[in-house]
Amino acid sequence: MRLDYRSPLADDAKFCALSGNDRQRVELFIKDTGDATYTLIALAGPESKPAVKVKLQGPYHSFQQARAAMNAIAGSLLNINFDLLENAVSIWGLQAQAQARRLRQERKQNMGDYRFNPDDVYF
Repeated sequence: MRLDYRSPLADDAKFCALSGNDRQRVELFIKDTGDATYTLIALAGPESKPAVKVKLQGPYHSFQQARAAMNAIAGSLLNINFDLLENAVSIWGLQAQAQARRLRQERKQNMGDYRFNPDDVYF
């Protein structure tokens, strides 16, 4: 994927919503993962139901990288007849927040301790 660093497609730089012609909706979120990185969360599904597809992409080491990835994905969807929803309100924001919280918890549980301890060296 080629990152798109132009100005954000949506008014909100952390959120973008698109709608397809078959009443499918895609919401893109940029979430801070708590360790100076950002994750792009994409949720998709019918407009009137909870999201059925979830995709996490990242980590991105700057907000600009995450926003560029969001712009690139939104641009690709616009090319296949999705419409950008201006001033859209998120309907799956809680699902996105839950995904971000789950990701933070997994990273916290899997953090390694890489400090050197001389007692760990055996001769």
